[in-house]
Amino acid sequence: MKVFNQSLNNVQWITAAYLPAVTLTIVLAAYLQRSFKFKSLIIAAGTASVIGGVICMLSNTLPVMLLPRVKQGSFVGTAGMIVALAPSLGPTYGGICLAALNWRFNFIFTLPITIVFCIIAARFMSDNKAHRDHFNFSEYLLIVLALVALTLAVNNLSSGFASPLVWGGLLVTVISFVIFFKLAKQEGKAHIINISVLKNTGFNQGLLIYTFLQFIQINLTFVIARYHNLAQLDLKTSALTSGMLLLLGSLLSAFFGPVMGRLLDSQGFKKLFLIGNFLAMAGILLYIIFAQKLSIALIVIFHVMFMTGFSMMYNNSMTIGLQQLDHQPLFGLRGRRRQGLRLLQDLREN
Repeated sequence: MKVFNQSLNNVQWITAAYLPAVTLTIVLAAYLQRSFKFKSLIIAAGTASVIGGVICMLSNTLPVMLLPRVKQGSFVGTAGMIVALAPSLGPTYGGICLAALNWRFNFIFTLPITIVFCIIAARFMSDNKAHRDHFNFSEYLLIVLALVALTLAVNNLSSGFASPLVWGGLLVTVISFVIFFKLAKQEGKAHIINISVLKNTGFNQGLLIYTFLQFIQINLTFVIARYHNLAQLDLKTSALTSGMLLLLGSLLSAFFGPVMGRLLDSQGFKKLFLIGNFLAMAGILLYIIFAQKLSIALIVIFHVMFMTGFSMMYNNSMTIGLQQLDHQPLFGLRGRRRQGLRLLQDLREN
């Protein structure tokens, strides 16, 4: 905001443009993995990310910054990564770079890491036999249109529902998805997404939990990042201090991730979900109650509560949802996590 002399609403497009790019590339993941060799995908994705990082590093205006962020979104989507920890660690990493060096070092430090891991992956990963499938361009175009329209509508809500960008964007989103689902139901054609899985109630429940948890987590991260700016401007804290607001909760979430997966195997999902839901809700409610009296210490405590509950539900909801496609009972079955990961691999390959 300070470097490019932009408002918060404009700067948020760095995230708003990035996430749809991730989503649209993940939609293509199954087709890309069937149609191209894995090493070719890794090299292409790594190259796009490096080019994006270089442009970001050299950018001197906000529009120039936005384009490479979309390239980096394509890298993340092609890699098939589920980004949960990164949005929270970003402000901490950025705060360290700002306090010690310069904002451009955010990108300077990540470029060699990207290059090294891209080379390692291309060198040692096993390859596949690629066979080019028919690509349903019309269905993919409808998904692109819907997500772009939805992003424009949501990011202009501050203008009110009377704004053409808001009601027009929402209308285009609905129409695009309606047409997409009609096309996706046609038999005898290759489809970009197999929507038959949405007929499974158990899978839909897991998907909704997973989706809304990610929605809340990214929103909460952005709100705290907004306070991160206020902490520097109003409370006169350093960039390093304000950047640490999300660190403890993020590290605990990363630590608890595999732990909660093992607990899923032994204890079932119900207990974890109830406890996790209580902690996450308590953290959010405390943010609301103390909204006018927030301090750095309170932000850290409430974020730790939310992220602990989040880690109990997030990955486990995906595992449980995938199991429903194999008609397994929802609770009380050992080996859920391993079976869910196998199902996830099967879905990605098909």
